[in-house]
Amino acid sequence: MSDQRVKKILKRELSKRVKYKTTYKDIKYYFNMINKSVFKNKLSPFNEILIKKIYKDKTDKKCYGQVTAWTWKRKGTVQYWLEMLPSYRDKREFVDTLGHEMVHLYQMANIGDTGNHNKIFYSFRPKLNKIGLDL
Repeated sequence: MSDQRVKKILKRELSKRVKYKTTYKDIKYYFNMINKSVFKNKLSPFNEILIKKIYKDKTDKKCYGQVTAWTWKRKGTVQYWLEMLPSYRDKREFVDTLGHEMVHLYQMANIGDTGNHNKIFYSFRPKLNKIGLDL
């Protein structure tokens, strides 16, 4: 599927500005679409997906989603868990958040980066913008 086709589909599906309730089905659907278009299918799915309220530490920053890495040193394995809110202002905010978290997953799982908002992270902005998403 070309980037232009993905952009057209996303524009149509994300145009409604009504409150959106997160579903596992939509996470999988949009993960596959973004993975194919932006990451050329090089991103493995999250090991676990949780839809829940997300509490940050004592900062007042609002958290829309997050990727956590669970490491078992004795086994030498790492699992990457996605946490998404139960609802978003609209579907666009949900898909933008998912794309954002997928960049973090790519940083950590595919290239061994910290997953911080750094030069590598922001290098994905044009790729997401090309299909109509914000980082």
